[in-house]
Amino acid sequence: MQTIYLRDDETAFAGRCELCLMTQPTLYAPAGDTRVVGTLGRSVDLGFRTCRRGHRILIKRVRVMEPV
Repeated sequence: MQTIYLRDDETAFAGRCELCLMTQPTLYAPAGDTRVVGTLGRSVDLGFRTCRRGHRILIKRVRVMEPV
């Protein structure tokens, strides 16, 4: 599954759908914009997004540990 990782202080994300980049264009799914953008609330650790062609992308928050 495709994954976009967010640091714990970020809420907005942007990426590209890797499956769209690898898939050949067809009549019903032409080549085009592969960008995936959105937001994830600070209190949410996991989310999903679907690209324009229907591929699911996991959005996962990564907690950065402070050095001791």
